[in-house]
Amino acid sequence: MSLSKWMSGLSREDKKGLVLLALVVFFGFCLRVNGIGWSLPNAHHPLATYHPDELINLEAALKVDIPHFQLDTEFYNYGAFYFYLVSFAHTLARGWGVIPSSPPSATALSPESAPERAALFLVGRYTTALLGTLTIVAIYFLGRRLYGRRAGLIAALLYAIAPLAVIHAHFLTVDVPATFFVTMALLWAVRLLERQNWANYVLAGVWVGLAAATKYNTGIVLIAPIVAHIKNQIPDTCQLHRKAHFTVMLIAMGFAFIIGCPAPLLNWNTFWNGTYPGSGVYYELFVHSREGHGLVFVQTGFGGLYHLVVSLNWGLGTGLLLLSLIGLVVVWLRRRPADTVLLSFFVLYYLSSCFSAVRFARYMLPLFPVLCLFASRILTLKIEDKRRATARNLGYLVIGTTFITSLLLLSDMTVTDPRDRARNLLEEKAPQGATIAFASTPWFYSPPLSPYFGAPSPATRRKAVETTTRYKLLISEKEWDTSLLDAKPDYIIFSNLETQHPVTRLKLKEPTAFVENLKASSDYTLWQQDSASLSDIVKLQGSLVPEDMLYTMPRLTIYKRK
Repeated sequence: MSLSKWMSGLSREDKKGLVLLALVVFFGFCLRVNGIGWSLPNAHHPLATYHPDELINLEAALKVDIPHFQLDTEFYNYGAFYFYLVSFAHTLARGWGVIPSSPPSATALSPESAPERAALFLVGRYTTALLGTLTIVAIYFLGRRLYGRRAGLIAALLYAIAPLAVIHAHFLTVDVPATFFVTMALLWAVRLLERQNWANYVLAGVWVGLAAATKYNTGIVLIAPIVAHIKNQIPDTCQLHRKAHFTVMLIAMGFAFIIGCPAPLLNWNTFWNGTYPGSGVYYELFVHSREGHGLVFVQTGFGGLYHLVVSLNWGLGTGLLLLSLIGLVVVWLRRRPADTVLLSFFVLYYLSSCFSAVRFARYMLPLFPVLCLFASRILTLKIEDKRRATARNLGYLVIGTTFITSLLLLSDMTVTDPRDRARNLLEEKAPQGATIAFASTPWFYSPPLSPYFGAPSPATRRKAVETTTRYKLLISEKEWDTSLLDAKPDYIIFSNLETQHPVTRLKLKEPTAFVENLKASSDYTLWQQDSASLSDIVKLQGSLVPEDMLYTMPRLTIYKRK
């Protein structure tokens, strides 16, 4: 059927809905690419950006060569499918001349390699942004099937402007792509309630398999088609036929997972045990989730409450979160089979997250489509005329405040990052050979005074001491070592990403003593304290902010010797 014939068969309302959807999608895409060039590698910092996962993910994608069937990423903390998509995008971009080639003599640390690496990062980020935008489309069709066209449009708009979904669609990371595949799996689970044919069972399994092949724990979405299969039982239906349907769905899921992440067949030992400490499926699923992530989530209470008060509150915004929770209650009380499909995934995924010691806000992203649908349910309920205006105004208020929050966050990605501003200030003001000390081992939260600062390994980052000639760097192996103050360095630098947990929240003895002694020292004066704009507006310092939202809004503090 031609496009014109298909369009002519649509009702006026359907055409209006598609036009509005196109506007929402375009709007969501613009939000996701605005500032996408934030903190790319440059001649001064050629190794990495300021999101700590992006470098590792890029290296995994660069190990892949799909045309030559080189499919082993050698990194399996996440599934391989997203890295395959990025690798494929790299291949296309090189063919179109978008990615320049570095000189043969250039290394990853060479300034000459920065243009190529910046382009590689950017293509990977656009891949994420595209999948984040496609999620908006999937949410619309899911919402339309559940609650009607208007609810689908509102849910799509809410996801398009949700702060965490917008910001993390800018990064070369797996969470936003995994959310797309989760949404598609939910959509096909709902389709199973309407039509129990082979195609729907196969596609439901495929989307679940691809979600797990992108990020393992999102395979929990399998519960949605399982519940749909249970709920769609028709009296006097052939049980053998139903069992065959279900079996084919599971086979399709397994097949899709192996296609998207063939590591269990290619390299089982690397897949399960990793190539270095802190890598591999066993570590990611059974060790990391138990031991936590350093100090970041120590003493943060019950995971369910933490995700509610911190991750979702910041990630959605308070207004959208409250509206979603009210919608959750309404959907639960009025639940139909399709609502049960969504609720089953929501409850199981949230409960599994509650008992993990690692609680990054981005882990909640797969729940955002469901929460946006719950919110849209509230805004489209049939209510009395005298209350309709109040509900409409409430919707406008939530949409407006959520959108403004996302714009504020994006504003920090469209100006010079505080870390780069600190580097530029030191280049301008600090004399040649000035001694610069760091409270902890420099990383993505530090001014890029050395290309080594972007390396994942602390030992590699400390090599900057041996190679930097513009400054004399002091980096102690023992973090927050007050003996650094006795060395009387010319400058001392730290950021809120370093102080939020050990100093502000936990008030640990040595980090707190380091900061207090520095403040009280007669030898030093506060020289520079530079924040991202949102940090100033909402006064983030001293409050518990999701770690992965601070990446774009750090606060750099520099003390100078008098």
